[in-house]
Amino acid sequence: MPRLLLSLALVAGALAATSPTATATTATACSLAPTGGTVTRSFFPTSARSYNLRVPAGLTGNAPLLLSLHGLGSAPFFQEQATGWSQTADAEKFIVAYPAGDLNWNLAVGSPDVRFLRDVIDRIAAEHCVDRSRVYVEGGSLGSWMSQRAACDAAGTFAAAAGFMGGSPNTFGGCGPTRPIAVALFHGESDPLISIAEGRRTRDEWVARNKCSPVPVTEPVADGTASTYRGCAAGVAVSWRSYKGLGHAYPTGAAGSDFRERAWRFLSAHRLP
Repeated sequence: MPRLLLSLALVAGALAATSPTATATTATACSLAPTGGTVTRSFFPTSARSYNLRVPAGLTGNAPLLLSLHGLGSAPFFQEQATGWSQTADAEKFIVAYPAGDLNWNLAVGSPDVRFLRDVIDRIAAEHCVDRSRVYVEGGSLGSWMSQRAACDAAGTFAAAAGFMGGSPNTFGGCGPTRPIAVALFHGESDPLISIAEGRRTRDEWVARNKCSPVPVTEPVADGTASTYRGCAAGVAVSWRSYKGLGHAYPTGAAGSDFRERAWRFLSAHRLP
């Protein structure tokens, strides 16, 4: 009898250890706690890569996540200052991260930097409450090319993408996303480095890639153009905004507010299917 009782106890213990209840009690809950400003997170010692992170106060559940990518020769701190995304994140209650591209980004098909962006997402989601269906990427200049490379190569990770003052991903080996993906593009009409013509060509490629109607819905604006291409495959869209008199830089003042409001409204309207 003692031997039988011992056997039953061992079986019961094994069942308890594999039950959903036992698993649930040992799982680590994600955190809603704010970072108290923007902080730096590192992958050291496994990697020298890092990212800056801002988790706003007041989150009540799984939050959207935006990755904002700097341009050539820049860094996360400068990307945060140039875009103003941190203040928008505080107001709209989403998490924003600024990955470090070692002053550059690898823009080729199959880029290891796409894997790095996925690693950043995984690291943030392991600690904080992230809605994995609402992860977005945005970038400026070379960062715009990188955000589009992420859209091309990781459409199963990112719900939508945005780019400012960038060119075509076809420049670096083509683009074949696994699904139609919503893309918003912004450009200065006086950009001396990446011409407005290149910006329009990039826009038209995304319109064709997503099988959108070639006739956009236009919006009258005093300082440039604003249009949205709809009727796309899978219900996605392509958005375009140009700014009169703007060179190769993010806009400031009212135009900067316009960019952030439009970009976030567009991005946040999309989820992974």
